[in-house]
Amino acid sequence: MLVSDLSPWFIRTVAFVLGAAWGSFFNVAIYRWPLEMSVIKPPSHCPACGAPVRAWQNVPILGYVFLRGKAACCGVKLSIRYPLVELLGAVLALAIAELWVVWASPDRYMLAAVIEAGIYFTFVGGLLVATFIDLDCMLIPDEVTLPGAALGLVTVSLRQEPGALDAALGAGLGYLGIQVLFVWGYEILFARRGMGEGDSKLLMMIGAFLGWKGVLFSLMAASFQGVFAAAVLLLSGRSLKPKGAIEAQEPSQDEADPDQTDTPKSKGRLKMPFGPFLALAAVEYLFFGPTLVEAYFTMLR
Repeated sequence: MLVSDLSPWFIRTVAFVLGAAWGSFFNVAIYRWPLEMSVIKPPSHCPACGAPVRAWQNVPILGYVFLRGKAACCGVKLSIRYPLVELLGAVLALAIAELWVVWASPDRYMLAAVIEAGIYFTFVGGLLVATFIDLDCMLIPDEVTLPGAALGLVTVSLRQEPGALDAALGAGLGYLGIQVLFVWGYEILFARRGMGEGDSKLLMMIGAFLGWKGVLFSLMAASFQGVFAAAVLLLSGRSLKPKGAIEAQEPSQDEADPDQTDTPKSKGRLKMPFGPFLALAAVEYLFFGPTLVEAYFTMLR
């Protein structure tokens, strides 16, 4: 079967529905992985009272609307994050299907196009999960990044780009660039880490899918966007640090130097998750990479 054998609207509809369904699974991972729970057992249940969620209540996006944002079992208010993640999953799946299936060459085999689209959806799904966990806990779990990086490297032959060497260089540059400079090196110089190891592993996954150019773009774009977001939050008087941030990864500044007086940095007031900005920049490069790079160099001329 060729790409041209199916209606574009059929492809778009299937992609949107499947993306929303996978978004429901992403919600499970976002909630359970920081708690070191299995994403398989137990089945979906109310986070407040533990009652099992019925099938009709678990319909992506619409289930939240039908329930008016409250659990049917105990009436507890449900987070808006649930339909948001499902909607984002649907929109990302739709965008990927549009680029890799609908806009594919008419004589391309449907199976090859669907496999490539599925690989990229797995990638952006991992970015989505990492983003919301990092926003909640300032933690990027290995369950996302390590299998994601492996998938990016072993599927290079199933994707049109980047090549195997480019993907390997991207993964290595992404990991070592952050790990050497902003984790190990920063810790030696300032007795604290400038970035977390989760960020380096996330950039390794990004490099495995997007190559070394994608790594450089993601790091630069994430830095600019992160600085802008930090400035907005600081000017508005809001804390940059998530309420559920996990502090176990590194010693505080007080622990590193007991004689040093408290500073805003030692209290973590200037800490903020960087993973969401890396993920956003990676998605930007995936969909608009050549256009954005050309616009950047045009601006520099």
